[in-house]
Amino acid sequence: MRKVRGPVAVLAAVSLAAVAPMPAQAAPKPEKKSEKKPEKKRDVALRTDAPAREVAPGGTYTWSFTITPKGGKKAARAVFRTTLPASLEFVSGKGCGAEGRKVVCELGKVKPGQKVKGAFRAKVSTRAVPKRQIAVRGVVTWGKARAGRAFPTVRVAEASRAEAATL
Repeated sequence: MRKVRGPVAVLAAVSLAAVAPMPAQAAPKPEKKSEKKPEKKRDVALRTDAPAREVAPGGTYTWSFTITPKGGKKAARAVFRTTLPASLEFVSGKGCGAEGRKVVCELGKVKPGQKVKGAFRAKVSTRAVPKRQIAVRGVVTWGKARAGRAFPTVRVAEASRAEAATL
């Protein structure tokens, strides 16, 4: 028998490979869909409301807020926090306490979809500068979800001449 070398051997091997049957491959298995529905991502919404557009020095006013948790199935602890500007001093609030200018309101365990309203009262400093704006920002946490929002800004009213004489 004669030995075949070079390009002829390669061509012969290629033609044999085309004719020879290939071993059967198993068809890929379709991926199973998880029977458990994925839990919706937890989120929390915060709505804020401020007192009148103008506040008088020495007056006490209410800043209110509403939280609405979304997603998940279980209730989680909700906490509202804010740091008051120097022109405000914390007075009171249901479930709220303050250390210096930092206010913390414990809202308890809240279920998804449950709206919870809260508020705190603060006194405007008698030394607040007239026409200056007071801006307050709040942050709420519900479980690991977090949302922040600014309260509408209020402006310090100008004192009347009679009030200015007593200040």
